[in-house]
Amino acid sequence: MEKHTKSGFCRHCGNYLEIPAELTEFSCLYCGARMKAEELQKQERVDCLEAQASLEKVKKGLPEAVTGYLNVFRYLNAKSFPNHFRKYVQENREVLEALPLAAQVPGAPLEELTEALIKALQAWSLREKKPARSRDSLLDDAKITICLLLIPALRSLEDPAGEAFCQLLHEKWMEAYPKKVFSLTSYEAIMSGFESRKLCFITTAVCQIANKPDDCPELTAFRQFRDIYMKEHCPDLIQQYYEIAPAIVTAIDYTDCPQRVYPRIWERYLSSCYEDLQNRNWERCLETYTQMVRALSRKYFPDMEKSQVQ
Repeated sequence: MEKHTKSGFCRHCGNYLEIPAELTEFSCLYCGARMKAEELQKQERVDCLEAQASLEKVKKGLPEAVTGYLNVFRYLNAKSFPNHFRKYVQENREVLEALPLAAQVPGAPLEELTEALIKALQAWSLREKKPARSRDSLLDDAKITICLLLIPALRSLEDPAGEAFCQLLHEKWMEAYPKKVFSLTSYEAIMSGFESRKLCFITTAVCQIANKPDDCPELTAFRQFRDIYMKEHCPDLIQQYYEIAPAIVTAIDYTDCPQRVYPRIWERYLSSCYEDLQNRNWERCLETYTQMVRALSRKYFPDMEKSQVQ
Protein backbone atom coordinates (compact mmCIF):
# COMPACT_ATOMS: atom_id res chain seq x y z
CA MET A 1 0.00 0.00 0.00
CA GLU A 2 1.37 3.43 -0.95
CA LYS A 3 2.32 5.62 1.97
CA HIS A 4 1.07 9.20 1.95
CA THR A 5 3.40 11.79 3.41
CA LYS A 6 3.77 15.50 3.87
CA SER A 7 7.17 17.09 3.37
CA GLY A 8 8.88 20.37 4.05
CA PHE A 9 11.50 22.03 6.22
CA CYS A 10 11.61 22.47 9.98
CA ARG A 11 11.10 26.15 10.74
CA HIS A 12 13.45 25.82 13.72
CA CYS A 13 16.51 23.99 12.36
CA GLY A 14 15.92 24.11 8.58
CA ASN A 15 16.28 20.35 7.97
CA TYR A 16 14.15 18.53 5.41
CA LEU A 17 11.39 16.37 6.87
CA GLU A 18 8.83 13.86 5.66
CA ILE A 19 5.97 12.95 8.00
CA PRO A 20 2.90 10.70 7.68
CA ALA A 21 0.07 12.62 6.07
CA GLU A 22 -2.36 11.83 8.89
CA LEU A 23 -0.22 13.56 11.55
CA THR A 24 -1.44 16.97 12.64
CA GLU A 25 1.38 17.52 15.13
CA PHE A 26 4.89 16.09 15.35
CA SER A 27 8.43 16.54 16.69
CA CYS A 28 11.34 17.35 14.39
CA LEU A 29 13.65 14.36 13.92
CA TYR A 30 16.73 16.61 14.12
CA CYS A 31 16.12 19.32 16.71
CA GLY A 32 13.14 17.89 18.60
CA ALA A 33 11.00 21.02 18.18
CA ARG A 34 7.27 20.42 18.46
CA MET A 35 5.28 21.70 15.48
CA LYS A 36 1.95 21.49 13.73
CA ALA A 37 1.93 19.94 10.27
CA GLU A 38 0.95 23.22 8.63
CA GLU A 39 4.09 24.84 10.03
CA LEU A 40 6.36 22.84 7.70
CA GLN A 41 8.17 25.26 5.42
CA LYS A 42 7.24 24.40 1.86
CA GLN A 43 10.09 24.25 -0.65
CA GLU A 44 10.89 21.85 -3.43
CA ARG A 45 13.52 19.29 -2.56
CA VAL A 46 16.46 19.45 -4.89
CA ASP A 47 18.67 16.74 -6.26
CA CYS A 48 20.98 15.24 -3.62
CA LEU A 49 24.11 15.88 -5.69
CA GLU A 50 23.16 19.52 -6.16
CA ALA A 51 22.50 19.89 -2.44
CA GLN A 52 25.83 18.26 -1.58
CA ALA A 53 27.65 20.60 -3.97
CA SER A 54 25.98 23.56 -2.27
CA LEU A 55 27.03 22.23 1.13
CA GLU A 56 30.67 22.09 0.04
CA LYS A 57 30.45 25.57 -1.47
CA VAL A 58 29.07 27.05 1.75
CA LYS A 59 31.55 25.15 3.91
CA LYS A 60 34.43 26.52 1.84
CA GLY A 61 33.10 30.06 1.50
CA LEU A 62 31.90 30.89 5.02
CA PRO A 63 35.35 31.26 6.65
CA GLU A 64 36.42 33.78 4.01
CA ALA A 65 33.11 35.62 4.51
CA VAL A 66 34.35 36.23 8.06
CA THR A 67 38.15 36.56 7.89
CA GLY A 68 38.03 38.60 4.69
CA TYR A 69 35.91 41.32 6.28
CA LEU A 70 37.50 42.28 9.57
CA ASN A 71 37.69 45.85 10.92
CA VAL A 72 33.92 46.34 10.60
CA PHE A 73 34.19 49.17 13.13
CA ARG A 74 35.56 51.46 10.42
CA TYR A 75 32.11 51.51 8.85
CA LEU A 76 29.91 51.61 11.96
CA ASN A 77 28.05 54.83 11.35
CA ALA A 78 24.82 55.75 9.59
CA LYS A 79 26.65 57.09 6.53
CA SER A 80 29.12 54.27 5.82
CA PHE A 81 27.46 51.10 7.07
CA PRO A 82 24.69 50.78 4.41
CA ASN A 83 27.19 50.77 1.54
CA HIS A 84 29.58 48.44 3.37
CA PHE A 85 26.76 46.03 4.18
CA ARG A 86 25.46 46.02 0.58
CA LYS A 87 28.98 45.37 -0.69
CA TYR A 88 29.36 42.47 1.75
CA VAL A 89 26.08 40.88 0.65
CA GLN A 90 26.92 41.33 -3.02
CA GLU A 91 30.42 39.83 -2.72
CA ASN A 92 29.18 36.85 -0.70
CA ARG A 93 25.79 36.35 -2.33
CA GLU A 94 26.72 33.09 -4.04
CA VAL A 95 27.70 31.48 -0.72
CA LEU A 96 24.80 32.98 1.25
CA GLU A 97 22.19 31.92 -1.29
CA ALA A 98 23.62 28.40 -1.48
CA LEU A 99 22.86 27.75 2.19
CA PRO A 100 19.16 26.82 1.74
CA LEU A 101 20.17 24.15 -0.80
CA ALA A 102 22.94 22.93 1.47
CA ALA A 103 20.42 22.55 4.29
CA GLN A 104 18.62 19.86 2.27
CA VAL A 105 21.47 17.37 2.47
CA PRO A 106 20.34 14.36 4.53
CA GLY A 107 21.57 14.33 8.11
CA ALA A 108 22.37 17.50 10.02
CA PRO A 109 24.04 19.80 7.45
CA LEU A 110 23.54 23.01 9.44
CA GLU A 111 25.36 21.53 12.41
CA GLU A 112 28.10 20.38 10.05
CA LEU A 113 28.44 23.87 8.60
CA THR A 114 28.47 25.50 12.02
CA GLU A 115 31.14 23.20 13.41
CA ALA A 116 33.23 23.54 10.26
CA LEU A 117 33.12 27.34 10.44
CA ILE A 118 34.14 27.48 14.11
CA LYS A 119 36.98 25.01 13.52
CA ALA A 120 38.16 26.99 10.49
CA LEU A 121 38.21 30.20 12.51
CA GLN A 122 40.11 28.49 15.32
CA ALA A 123 42.74 27.28 12.83
CA TRP A 124 42.91 30.74 11.21
CA SER A 125 43.43 32.49 14.56
CA LEU A 126 46.33 30.17 15.39
CA ARG A 127 47.87 30.59 11.95
CA GLU A 128 47.54 34.39 11.79
CA LYS A 129 48.47 35.36 15.32
CA LYS A 130 51.48 37.65 15.64
CA PRO A 131 53.17 39.52 18.48
CA ALA A 132 50.98 42.52 17.77
CA ARG A 133 47.79 40.48 17.32
CA SER A 134 46.98 37.70 19.74
CA ARG A 135 44.76 34.74 18.92
CA ASP A 136 42.22 36.15 21.35
CA SER A 137 41.96 39.51 19.60
CA LEU A 138 41.66 37.82 16.21
CA LEU A 139 38.74 35.77 17.47
CA ASP A 140 37.16 38.97 18.79
CA ASP A 141 37.42 40.44 15.30
CA ALA A 142 35.84 37.32 13.84
CA LYS A 143 33.01 37.51 16.37
CA ILE A 144 32.27 41.12 15.42
CA THR A 145 32.16 40.25 11.71
CA ILE A 146 29.85 37.30 12.38
CA CYS A 147 27.59 39.47 14.51
CA LEU A 148 27.44 42.61 12.38
CA LEU A 149 27.81 41.26 8.82
CA LEU A 150 27.36 37.51 8.37
CA ILE A 151 24.26 37.01 10.51
CA PRO A 152 22.46 40.19 9.37
CA ALA A 153 23.25 39.27 5.75
CA LEU A 154 21.78 35.78 6.13
CA ARG A 155 18.74 37.14 7.94
CA SER A 156 18.15 39.67 5.17
CA LEU A 157 17.50 36.75 2.77
CA GLU A 158 14.52 35.75 4.95
CA ASP A 159 14.99 32.02 4.47
CA PRO A 160 14.14 29.57 7.29
CA ALA A 161 17.34 27.58 6.76
CA GLY A 162 19.40 30.78 7.01
CA GLU A 163 17.63 31.79 10.21
CA ALA A 164 18.13 28.30 11.67
CA PHE A 165 21.84 28.48 10.82
CA CYS A 166 22.15 31.87 12.57
CA GLN A 167 20.51 30.51 15.70
CA LEU A 168 22.71 27.41 15.68
CA LEU A 169 25.91 29.38 15.01
CA HIS A 170 25.16 31.67 17.94
CA GLU A 171 24.51 28.68 20.19
CA LYS A 172 27.67 26.80 19.17
CA TRP A 173 29.86 29.91 19.33
CA MET A 174 28.72 30.61 22.88
CA GLU A 175 29.49 27.02 23.82
CA ALA A 176 33.00 27.33 22.38
CA TYR A 177 33.67 30.88 23.66
CA PRO A 178 31.32 31.68 26.57
CA LYS A 179 33.22 34.89 27.37
CA LYS A 180 33.01 36.20 23.80
CA VAL A 181 29.37 37.23 24.01
CA PHE A 182 27.36 38.53 21.08
CA SER A 183 23.68 38.94 20.27
CA LEU A 184 21.66 38.01 17.22
CA THR A 185 20.83 41.20 15.36
CA SER A 186 19.76 42.42 11.93
CA TYR A 187 20.70 45.15 9.49
CA GLU A 188 17.53 47.05 10.39
CA ALA A 189 18.32 46.92 14.12
CA ILE A 190 21.86 48.21 13.57
CA MET A 191 20.65 51.11 11.44
CA SER A 192 17.92 51.90 13.94
CA GLY A 193 20.55 52.14 16.67
CA PHE A 194 22.46 54.77 14.69
CA GLU A 195 19.34 56.88 14.28
CA SER A 196 17.70 56.51 17.69
CA ARG A 197 20.54 57.83 19.83
CA LYS A 198 20.94 61.06 17.91
CA LEU A 199 24.28 62.63 18.85
CA CYS A 200 24.95 61.57 22.48
CA PHE A 201 25.57 57.92 21.70
CA ILE A 202 27.45 56.62 24.74
CA THR A 203 25.72 58.72 27.41
CA THR A 204 22.29 58.01 25.91
CA ALA A 205 22.97 54.29 25.82
CA VAL A 206 24.06 54.32 29.47
CA CYS A 207 20.93 56.20 30.51
CA GLN A 208 18.65 53.97 28.44
CA ILE A 209 19.94 50.82 30.14
CA ALA A 210 19.16 52.51 33.47
CA ASN A 211 15.60 53.23 32.23
CA LYS A 212 16.10 56.98 32.37
CA PRO A 213 13.91 59.13 30.06
CA ASP A 214 15.38 61.09 27.17
CA ASP A 215 14.85 64.35 29.07
CA CYS A 216 16.42 63.14 32.32
CA PRO A 217 18.69 65.61 34.17
CA GLU A 218 21.83 63.64 33.30
CA LEU A 219 21.27 63.67 29.52
CA THR A 220 20.14 67.28 29.62
CA ALA A 221 23.35 68.28 31.40
CA PHE A 222 25.60 66.39 28.96
CA ARG A 223 23.80 67.86 25.94
CA GLN A 224 24.15 71.36 27.30
CA PHE A 225 27.84 70.71 27.93
CA ARG A 226 28.23 69.61 24.32
CA ASP A 227 26.19 72.44 22.81
CA ILE A 228 27.64 75.26 24.92
CA TYR A 229 31.11 74.46 26.22
CA MET A 230 32.43 71.96 23.66
CA LYS A 231 31.10 73.79 20.60
CA GLU A 232 32.91 76.91 21.74
CA HIS A 233 36.18 75.41 22.98
CA CYS A 234 36.71 72.15 21.03
CA PRO A 235 34.26 71.71 18.12
CA ASP A 236 36.62 69.33 16.30
CA LEU A 237 36.52 66.99 19.27
CA ILE A 238 32.73 66.67 18.93
CA GLN A 239 33.14 65.42 15.37
CA GLN A 240 35.77 62.90 16.47
CA TYR A 241 33.41 61.52 19.08
CA TYR A 242 30.58 61.24 16.56
CA GLU A 243 32.83 59.16 14.32
CA ILE A 244 33.94 56.81 17.13
CA ALA A 245 30.88 56.56 19.39
CA PRO A 246 28.55 54.64 17.03
CA ALA A 247 31.13 51.88 16.69
CA ILE A 248 31.63 51.69 20.45
CA VAL A 249 27.91 51.58 21.25
CA THR A 250 27.17 49.04 18.53
CA ALA A 251 30.00 46.83 19.79
CA ILE A 252 28.67 46.98 23.34
CA ASP A 253 25.05 46.43 22.31
CA TYR A 254 25.63 43.43 20.06
CA THR A 255 29.07 42.00 20.82
CA ASP A 256 29.08 42.27 24.61
CA CYS A 257 26.66 42.33 27.55
CA PRO A 258 25.20 45.86 27.73
CA GLN A 259 23.39 45.16 31.03
CA ARG A 260 26.80 44.63 32.62
CA VAL A 261 28.94 47.11 30.66
CA TYR A 262 26.88 50.31 30.74
CA PRO A 263 26.49 50.48 34.55
CA ARG A 264 30.27 50.09 34.81
CA ILE A 265 30.77 52.98 32.38
CA TRP A 266 28.53 55.15 34.53
CA GLU A 267 30.35 54.22 37.73
CA ARG A 268 33.84 54.55 36.24
CA TYR A 269 33.42 57.69 34.14
CA LEU A 270 30.06 59.35 33.66
CA SER A 271 29.03 59.74 37.30
CA SER A 272 32.11 61.87 37.99
CA CYS A 273 31.55 63.75 34.71
CA TYR A 274 28.00 64.53 35.81
CA GLU A 275 29.22 65.73 39.20
CA ASP A 276 31.73 68.01 37.48
CA LEU A 277 29.01 69.42 35.25
CA GLN A 278 26.90 70.25 38.28
CA ASN A 279 29.91 72.00 39.80
CA ARG A 280 30.68 73.78 36.50
CA ASN A 281 34.08 72.09 36.30
CA TRP A 282 34.00 71.87 32.51
CA GLU A 283 37.66 71.06 31.89
CA ARG A 284 37.78 68.11 34.27
CA CYS A 285 34.56 66.73 32.81
CA LEU A 286 36.05 66.92 29.32
CA GLU A 287 39.23 65.20 30.48
CA THR A 288 37.33 62.30 32.07
CA TYR A 289 35.02 61.91 29.07
CA THR A 290 38.00 61.81 26.72
CA GLN A 291 39.63 59.13 28.88
CA MET A 292 36.43 57.10 28.64
CA VAL A 293 36.31 57.25 24.84
CA ARG A 294 39.98 56.29 24.59
CA ALA A 295 39.58 53.37 26.99
CA LEU A 296 36.46 52.00 25.26
CA SER A 297 38.09 52.37 21.84
CA ARG A 298 41.14 50.40 22.96
CA LYS A 299 38.99 47.71 24.57
CA TYR A 300 36.66 47.01 21.66
CA PHE A 301 38.80 48.06 18.70
CA PRO A 302 42.50 47.90 19.62
CA ASP A 303 43.55 48.55 16.03
CA MET A 304 41.25 51.50 15.45
CA GLU A 305 43.38 54.41 14.26
CA LYS A 306 40.77 56.91 15.37
CA SER A 307 40.87 55.62 18.92
CA GLN A 308 43.69 58.05 19.68
CA VAL A 309 41.37 60.90 20.53
CA GLN A 310 43.25 64.06 21.38
